[in-house]
Amino acid sequence: MRVKAATFDIGGVLYSDDAFKRAIFSALNQLTSVSQESFDQIYLAHLKSQSGSLRSKLCEAFLGSLDKKSELMAIANKEWLFNDNDQYQDGKDCLIKLKQAGLKIGIIANQPKVAADRLKQDGLFELIDFLGISAIVGFEKPDPAFFKLAIKELSLPAQEIIHIGNRIDTDVNPAKALGMKTVWVRRGEANPDPSKDDLAAADITVSDLKSLPELINAL
Repeated sequence: MRVKAATFDIGGVLYSDDAFKRAIFSALNQLTSVSQESFDQIYLAHLKSQSGSLRSKLCEAFLGSLDKKSELMAIANKEWLFNDNDQYQDGKDCLIKLKQAGLKIGIIANQPKVAADRLKQDGLFELIDFLGISAIVGFEKPDPAFFKLAIKELSLPAQEIIHIGNRIDTDVNPAKALGMKTVWVRRGEANPDPSKDDLAAADITVSDLKSLPELINAL
């Protein structure tokens, strides 16, 4: 069945995950004192585990419990901003090529509301048919309801939609469970040491988006 729509994560796919990493590190240091080395240890261990919430792990490691998680994220969300260097140019090029090929474009991303402003600033917003930003729609991945909303709004069967993300646990697995095709992008918060199962989990596995339109067309 031919792919007629593509949904994209934002962090690690269209923009660097460094924006969130900078924001959460700064937020932690406004609540306590955290060294870059100790932060990086938790961060890397999380990437390798590909399970659970990084935000919760950081709270428990540096703030002692989850009691201040809401406060931490309120601070982080104010600083969770993409700069010009964070945008992956191959992401924009990929969106344009897929749109020109007649595909609908969706976003399924755990991001603050200001991410929409950045998409507008960089000329991506006009390419998007469904804007699924967690802070706007009220769902967070891997909640199946988030993916179901995208399927509904794109008005296509799940089998005709391909989801593109950089996490197995929050992107590939929940999309597959609903019958969507999947792409695993191995950058950003992707597991740096993937297993054979990880490498075989998605329909397409890539390290960037340069050849993705052609790979999708060949499915």
